[in-house]
Amino acid sequence: MDELEFRRRLYAQPSEVSDELHEFANNDAERQQFLNDIQQLDAQLHDALSIEVPDNLADKILLNQRLNEHKQYKRRGRVHLAIAASVAFAFGIIFNLYNPAAPLNLEQHALDHVYHELASLTNTDQQFPIEQVNAKLASFGGQLTNVPGDVSYLTFCNFKSQKSLHMVLNTQSGPVTLFIIPANNQRESSSQFADQRFNGSIYQSASATIIMLGENNTQLQPLQNQIKDNLIWQI
Repeated sequence: MDELEFRRRLYAQPSEVSDELHEFANNDAERQQFLNDIQQLDAQLHDALSIEVPDNLADKILLNQRLNEHKQYKRRGRVHLAIAASVAFAFGIIFNLYNPAAPLNLEQHALDHVYHELASLTNTDQQFPIEQVNAKLASFGGQLTNVPGDVSYLTFCNFKSQKSLHMVLNTQSGPVTLFIIPANNQRESSSQFADQRFNGSIYQSASATIIMLGENNTQLQPLQNQIKDNLIWQI
């Protein structure tokens, strides 16, 4: 008998060890330890499998299944309620976007946009030539023949779900934020607004809405007039 045969026979029948296996194990301390370990493990497995099943085990299993089904039902109910609330919220947003009677509140949205990107007002290291400005405006069908100041910030932005052009002009009065929003306005109009820090002006033409914001001491009307006079739209 060799070592491999010894171990194979022990694995196969650890509870029935022949005299031959005992004799082979007694000749080596490691073999004897291996035999003892195998028999101890076999006894533990036998004890674990010999545990009596409680009489009411089936009832407990059925009760746990029913409790789990009840929890899943309540969880699905909460999910359905959350989905219904989300659908109602989304419907409210869509209604506000497409209902002509819903107020747009451009003033507050413009202020929130500027406060969200205050860093754009201090980014004066970079300057964008008018060619880059017009390259972006061209996607709207617009063009500027001149701008009142150096353009230090230039990017597209999402202004109330409308792709728009967001610029910052460095003027003698300080940085001025300019939003050019393509729009089909039914009539021309203009308005002013302000909060504790910024004042703003809105000009709506047939082709676009132009919004300017600057610090409260900034005179926006001359700047807005220059933008209005130099902004050309291709029909």
